[in-house]
Amino acid sequence: MKKLLFVSALAFCVMMMSCSEGYEINVNFGDHIFDGKMAYLTNYDTGDTIDSVRVSEKHLLLKGDVDTAFFARLIIDGNRAPLIVEPGEISVEWNEKIVTRGTALNEKLNVVNDEMDKLESEWDKIKSELDSQAITEEEAEARNKDLEKKQIDILFKCYEQNKDNALGVWAFTNYLNYNSFSTAEIEKTLSQAPAGYRNYKRIKKAMSDAQAKEKTAEGNNFADFEMKSPDGKVEKLSQFVGQDGNYTLVDFWASWCGPCRKEIQGALTQIYNKYNGKGLQVIGVAVWDNPQDTKAAIEQLSIPWHVMMGDHYMTEPTDIYGIAGIPHIMLIDDKGKIVMRGLNGKELIDAVDKVMAQK
Repeated sequence: MKKLLFVSALAFCVMMMSCSEGYEINVNFGDHIFDGKMAYLTNYDTGDTIDSVRVSEKHLLLKGDVDTAFFARLIIDGNRAPLIVEPGEISVEWNEKIVTRGTALNEKLNVVNDEMDKLESEWDKIKSELDSQAITEEEAEARNKDLEKKQIDILFKCYEQNKDNALGVWAFTNYLNYNSFSTAEIEKTLSQAPAGYRNYKRIKKAMSDAQAKEKTAEGNNFADFEMKSPDGKVEKLSQFVGQDGNYTLVDFWASWCGPCRKEIQGALTQIYNKYNGKGLQVIGVAVWDNPQDTKAAIEQLSIPWHVMMGDHYMTEPTDIYGIAGIPHIMLIDDKGKIVMRGLNGKELIDAVDKVMAQK
């Protein structure tokens, strides 16, 4: 599932205004937890930091001018809140549920957020029922896929209703990523979108990811990359692939990713316990994360397999394979050919069992 991408992929400019107008962002917190912390207002599409301020007495204020409305995120101590920076007074209530109000696009954003929150509740319900064995894994998987389809429908509807503003650009970009389109499908979809959409970095990235996926699709050879071990030594994926005739299951993950942690404690541990030393090894590839957080998660989750580590700024491993969301898991055979990729949970377990039975 890619539901976590709804929060993590927010921030795009759109040609909306021709002159600068003022914005004022008031953020209120329910407690003093962020007092003294620096808050950064960033444009997610460009990666630029627009402004920064220190939180004081459960509050912060950001003011400035904006030529072009853009989707942004407010980042505080690793926590993120989505909002659209546009002229006017913007109010952000940062509690358990972040609510952004005050301007037209932010009010529309709240509607989409509410729809997504309902899906989140349904996902939580499915997990609870699965944990209590009230439903089977097959039933859970079918319901999860239905929710993913509803998520895609929400995004496309949002895009259709907001083609000429920042909300529409965000929705379109996520619509591309959630569908895992091929390059031909992205090109066809872009041909029906406003011409300016091609200029956004995230949309260009969706195309480059699709191209990378096609180069590293099942049946093709794996692509090598270089990272570090937990003790700081430089190492390559090729040092592990094919060693001792083993197949290699590669898990791209991060400490902050809930579904990643679930996959590690569930399907991956089950596969490791069944096949480690019997023709298959598991290798973790920690991406988009602080190395110290990665090390802490390795201990917390009692990960028994080797983990290669990157940091917040390293994107080469995921760029090479066109990975836009994690966890992402792939199986490489003993000759370096990619056997499967993109499966999770019971589907992954069943697929690995089938491959290993035929090995």
